[in-house]
Amino acid sequence: MKTDFDAIVVGAGFSGLYMLHRLREQGLNVRVFERGTAVGGTWYWNRYPGLQCDTETISYSFTFDADLYRDWTWSRRFAPREEIQRYAEYVTDRLDLRRDIQFQTSVTFAHFQEDTNTWKVGLDDGTELTTRFFVTASGPLSTANVPQLPGMENFEGEVYHTATWPREDVQFTGKRIAVIGTGSSGAQVICNGGIAEQVGRMVVFQRTPQYITPAKQMLLDEETVRERKDNLEALVEEMKNSSFGAPGTSTDRSAFEHTPKQRDEVFQAAWEYGAQAFALATYNDLTSNEEANGFAADFVRRKIAEIVSDPETARKLMPNYLFGTKRPIKADNYYETFNRDNVDLVALKEEPIQEVTANGIRTSDGFYELDMIIFATGFDAVTGTLFNMDIRGVGGQTLQEKWLDGAEVMAHLGIATHGFPNMFMCQGPQSPSVMANFLFGIELNVGWTAKLIGYLVAHGIERAEANADAEFEWADMVQQQAEATLLLKTESWWSGANIAEKPRPKFFLTYLGGVKKYREELDANEANGFKGFTLSSALEPAVAQA
Repeated sequence: MKTDFDAIVVGAGFSGLYMLHRLREQGLNVRVFERGTAVGGTWYWNRYPGLQCDTETISYSFTFDADLYRDWTWSRRFAPREEIQRYAEYVTDRLDLRRDIQFQTSVTFAHFQEDTNTWKVGLDDGTELTTRFFVTASGPLSTANVPQLPGMENFEGEVYHTATWPREDVQFTGKRIAVIGTGSSGAQVICNGGIAEQVGRMVVFQRTPQYITPAKQMLLDEETVRERKDNLEALVEEMKNSSFGAPGTSTDRSAFEHTPKQRDEVFQAAWEYGAQAFALATYNDLTSNEEANGFAADFVRRKIAEIVSDPETARKLMPNYLFGTKRPIKADNYYETFNRDNVDLVALKEEPIQEVTANGIRTSDGFYELDMIIFATGFDAVTGTLFNMDIRGVGGQTLQEKWLDGAEVMAHLGIATHGFPNMFMCQGPQSPSVMANFLFGIELNVGWTAKLIGYLVAHGIERAEANADAEFEWADMVQQQAEATLLLKTESWWSGANIAEKPRPKFFLTYLGGVKKYREELDANEANGFKGFTLSSALEPAVAQA
């Protein structure tokens, strides 16, 4: 059946851009729909002060095109948001992608048409289109989590969320502000954005203390940049064979190989180096052995006590959960910020919020007058944006019904789910996604999906559907990976625990086997004729690729 497009892609972040490029290279007619006014995805919507990438720019770049990599120059070790946004524009223009992207357009529904093996896609302006392949590139971190505080509607001051920050400048000078949340976005707002130096008072409302290690941001010199560009092939090989798709994110060393003094020397060197070194390149058993984990946790707690001058504030800042079982955060001068006279800390588990009033927040212990509230409370991660679209597969079943509102999410290879033929998810549930260098993960995950679509087109196959047993086996393997770690011992957004109304998933939402193993899984699947999918066309019966 003739359709309006061969493929419709939702989202013009880096996943959507790469998918558009790959499918168009294969001769397909593709259209990307983006609700924002520009490309960039999460880097377009998140524009709060202090936002920067926590993956080093040496690897936070596309590597599939050597000239594309070498003709772009980053200014810093960790790119600030504005520079990443410019990089997204650079990729878009360099690959001539803009002509196939429709901005300020949201996809409201996507319904599979069983009689034609196509998808009907609805837009927010009422337009309905047909496509052979429906691809979601909406990102795992794109739907803001906004907590409902009692009395919030009464607040007369300014209210912002880090995930939906306004395009116009926000003025902080002399104001009394609250920052609610101390995850990655909260930490960056607190210490990277220069806000503490401008405001009259900053009150940080902390639910859970975090293990925060230095990023060690710095400008890049010409020699470093040149060396990276000249050795791209070696860099790519290192990324392919690493755990997290970036240099310095793997080690074969156990914490028990060293004496306490030697361990402290290793941790100190990683602390001074910054980047991912402390969490990923000190010892390989920090997230699998509780005693080894305790060595790292104790080191950070000792650092907090050393840095923070007020003992009571230091006590409140000390985490008491297992290190690395929430997202490791890298930010410079975080703990030092709490030595400022105009910065206060409220530990919400000891001093809970009772209500928001017209001019502040009342807790169990006192009242804080405020001109501004900043929510740094993260995202309804992984499934949030997918559930916001009305996606219906075979028999009209919605994605929420298939996944039991998030309680039983299963996605074969992190890409496709049974009952939703010809639908593919970029960096979807149970792919490495948020547990890896995101851009390199895109090259693997999205690149493999493009190969599958190319295979279907070349062989006249009208329909590809993940098998139920294959997606269960994959989800079960992902869960077993998680159970082999300490991650399930702590509630986090990785497991959906930050959204009170969502059920806890039966299967962990992210593949933890590492980039190297995931790449090998994808390669083996392709070599086996796309194992785990049922392929069919009008000319032949369905064939399950066992």
